[in-house]
Amino acid sequence: MHIDKRRLYHLDWYLILNGLTLLAIGMMNLVSATRSIDSGPYNLLLKQMVALCVGVAILFLILSYDYRLIASYSRHFYWGTLFFVVFVLIIGTIAGGAKRWLTIAGIAFQPSELMKPVMVLMLANMLFQRKKENEPLNMKDILVPLLYIFVPCILILKQPDLGTAVVILLSCFCMLWFVGLTKPTYFFLGFVGVSSVPVLWTFLMKPYQKMRILSLVNPELDPAGYGYHSIQAKIAVGSGGLFGKGYLNGTQHKLHFIPEHHTDFIFTVFGEEWGFIGSIVLFLLFISFIYRCLKISQSTAEPLGSTISFGIASIIFIQFTVNILMAINLAPVVGIPLPFISYGGSSLISSLIGVALLLNVNMRRYMF
Repeated sequence: MHIDKRRLYHLDWYLILNGLTLLAIGMMNLVSATRSIDSGPYNLLLKQMVALCVGVAILFLILSYDYRLIASYSRHFYWGTLFFVVFVLIIGTIAGGAKRWLTIAGIAFQPSELMKPVMVLMLANMLFQRKKENEPLNMKDILVPLLYIFVPCILILKQPDLGTAVVILLSCFCMLWFVGLTKPTYFFLGFVGVSSVPVLWTFLMKPYQKMRILSLVNPELDPAGYGYHSIQAKIAVGSGGLFGKGYLNGTQHKLHFIPEHHTDFIFTVFGEEWGFIGSIVLFLLFISFIYRCLKISQSTAEPLGSTISFGIASIIFIQFTVNILMAINLAPVVGIPLPFISYGGSSLISSLIGVALLLNVNMRRYMF
């Protein structure tokens, strides 16, 4: 494994420093979020640090190879990850009523999280091969790519993991929009999307997922059940006021009012302790990070790299937006982590793979 020193000059240090700041906030926030957990704060922090080390090792490995070479093997990555997604449905570990994890040698990981960057790589490579210069793609061009998108999404929904399926689906459609489609293709996809809602509701969504969506409209419909997450999350964020209660001084999560406060609802811990001002700073860091991702996509003349960068930016944006809206009851509870902040080794590694692809594209945008 070797990185050409000349390419190091083209590393996007702004993106790296921005990402490291978010990671530092995430680690610090995790200590506060897990102080009330029986195993103690440092047990989960240690696991997150191990995942960080693994993610950084993968990052350096990805930087060692041209992203075009990596993209040429995207089908192998896709089928390998899909194999594990299928395997989860057979022998996966059940936790919280869902079967999303594989446990090997005592280490649990979530294959569906790895499908996010793999799907971006796969789709970008397929669209790059089909797209002709300055010509939008028609329905025939995207028929096979759509099949590759829907297969993992359906399998992930069966786990059930609505949040990850939504992220993959939305980010892939963002990429289709980015490369450009003909007007009839947009119309057809819109029609299919609207028509599939009743099918999704009737056949694929679990009763608790339906109740979470209904609770978005009226949390008081079941305040002690499906509306409990949203109600308590709003109380926690709102109780932070303008400047917050101070680091390690949050009470709502310490008293166990907020379920999953170290994973999907990690923002409630931050909002309570750092208040409105702290939350704005966090938002600006994420907006800055996403803007930098889009800047890399825009500055890369090569279509494959540009599409990969836009796909990764879409994943970060969708997860950030939905997670925050979920915490303040403006989006249904669908189980989407906050990138770099939420506890979860698979999610962190997945995000670092995305960052590695962004840095890889930026390093090689001047050297074809």
